[in-house]
Amino acid sequence: MNRHERRRAAALGRRPGYLHRIVGAMRAGALPKSGVHHAIIEHDRTCGTYRGAACNCVPDISISGPDNVTVIDECGVGRKVAKS
Repeated sequence: MNRHERRRAAALGRRPGYLHRIVGAMRAGALPKSGVHHAIIEHDRTCGTYRGAACNCVPDISISGPDNVTVIDECGVGRKVAKS
């Protein structure tokens, strides 16, 4: 791994927020490509979003599709759960 790749990997590890987790799950194929989906992002009580600042927590993310709900973990890996 050269210097540029090490710096990129370190920067990706420090990335704040949660959008990269959703994009990672989409790239991995955990989310269906078509249809209407609802993303539910549940922030911690102490998160900066409630004070008008940037997100500083690791929110719970779930994406609801027509047939199931996909829960995205901290690493951006999606796990499908049947709707009840």
